[in-house]
Amino acid sequence: MDETRAGQAPASDTLADQALTNLVNQFARPLDFLRELVQNAIDAGSPRVEVWVQYEPPKTPGPGVLEIHVDDFGEGMDEDVIDNHLTRLFSSTKEDDLTKIGKFGIGFTSIFAIEPDAVLLQTSRHGETWELLFHPDRSFDKVRGDKLVDGTKITLFKRMPKGEVEPYVRDMRWILGWWCAHSDTPVTFWDRTHQQAAQASDSPDPFAQFEGQDSSAGPETINQPMVLQDSPLSRTNEEPQVRAVVGYDASPRYGYYNGGLTLVNTRNREVLGLYERRLSHLSFKLKSNTLEHTLTRDNVLQDAHWDKAMAVLVRAADALRSDCVDQAEATLAAGGALSGWHHCLAQECLSSDGPRALDPFRGRLLVRDSRGRPRSLEQVEDQEDDQGCVLFATDNPRLDEALDSEGVFLLEDSPETRELLAAAWRPPLLGLFGSRRELRRADEIYVIPDLIVVDTLPPRERLLVNTVAGLLDQAVGWRVKLKVGQFGGSDQAREQPLAMEGPFDGRVFQRPEASWLRIPAFLRSRCILLNRHHGFFQLQTTASVEDLDLAAYALAQALLHTEDNEGDRAFRKLIEAAAEA
Repeated sequence: MDETRAGQAPASDTLADQALTNLVNQFARPLDFLRELVQNAIDAGSPRVEVWVQYEPPKTPGPGVLEIHVDDFGEGMDEDVIDNHLTRLFSSTKEDDLTKIGKFGIGFTSIFAIEPDAVLLQTSRHGETWELLFHPDRSFDKVRGDKLVDGTKITLFKRMPKGEVEPYVRDMRWILGWWCAHSDTPVTFWDRTHQQAAQASDSPDPFAQFEGQDSSAGPETINQPMVLQDSPLSRTNEEPQVRAVVGYDASPRYGYYNGGLTLVNTRNREVLGLYERRLSHLSFKLKSNTLEHTLTRDNVLQDAHWDKAMAVLVRAADALRSDCVDQAEATLAAGGALSGWHHCLAQECLSSDGPRALDPFRGRLLVRDSRGRPRSLEQVEDQEDDQGCVLFATDNPRLDEALDSEGVFLLEDSPETRELLAAAWRPPLLGLFGSRRELRRADEIYVIPDLIVVDTLPPRERLLVNTVAGLLDQAVGWRVKLKVGQFGGSDQAREQPLAMEGPFDGRVFQRPEASWLRIPAFLRSRCILLNRHHGFFQLQTTASVEDLDLAAYALAQALLHTEDNEGDRAFRKLIEAAAEA
């Protein structure tokens, strides 16, 4: 063979060596060299890439040798490529070819990141074969071979104690899967270290070497279909030169791929650029041969090619939103749990499109009421206009059924449903009616007490109530009917207000609340429910022994005040009625 010495590493303090050291040290994880070699193999047109490892145990006390093989079957290299590109820094044949992934001519230098004891490269092209042996000091010997090699074969040799081999190989497998998960070119990994250990066994039992071994062990395919494994719902959009997969995820991750090799796979929103508000709530994988990573390799180059690919991704995200609505409606019809879909739709409303994201779907049946009936966002909003808030079911079946019989539906309650309705709220024009939607349990507003027939009250209470009713009749006439109720005993009742307002039939009552928008009292009739166990009522009952009229007047005034819905004219009439009494 014709042997020539191709070069020695320059002194460590030379500028070139410093540059090479910087290139080697740029890799945060030394095993990332596998990605660089696979990338180079794909660029060389290899129809597949085979990565395999074997371990030569030590024959004397000390470390053995781990062999890491990366075999490609591409176009190989001739002497010109070796001398002018492989072994010359900052030179690349790939600069103007968008079908090539590596652009910076630094991939091969990554082999020194793991500090190998030696690296053997064998390659053939145009009928010539070359072998290069790289030494730890990064010098190399170049030898002409006499046997053709199919493509390029690279073997790294690294001394390693036997106990370190298994975790090291496991890390290699993980790194290879991380970077080559969706490679267009088949990539395989074969761990032969266990087979060698079995073959090296000196056990007298001829079958002992096979115990605990997987009989089907062989090359494992690394590249897998481009899907989102943890997403409950995803959508794929494939357009010329671009494939986008987008889906919902509790912890979104963003992946960019060129030729299926990973450029970036991160949770850092910086990789979204101007699309952060639109897409940050979604996980996605975006694959295009026009995508490139930045020189620092921590982001994607956000150029015209990236923008075009992102537009494909946005169209997939728009379709996913519609799919989510379909899934929620179908789940509702089937009686299934809606929480997951409500959370996803809430996230859509928190994106750059805001609550308007669901405008095309507000007539769709997306929520369920306490009776199991489907309801649309439009129905919720219509009732909200009447009630002043969105009402949810309670733990009191009597109250829920009573409200339902009066045409007030209560929504099935869950944190995710509340999240959706809060996010889907569209503020009124100029925001005059508050900055958020009121979401409340029905029993925060309404109550259904036990009504008491006045004639069954103790004499003092009965006399006081009848006197108050007479005063109210003279002051406000037919507009008010007085009833008495209790709320499960004196202890619970003391926590309730003195009076509540309800419909004229007096079945469901409403807790008094301050409001600047109320229908004038003279335009409506209502029932006032007196809380029998309230302290003020009990006090006036005691006071009525000394002065019934004064106690009745004080209680009647308090009832109208609690309701806070009558004008000065009613109070003047009340005073006149008390004076006459």
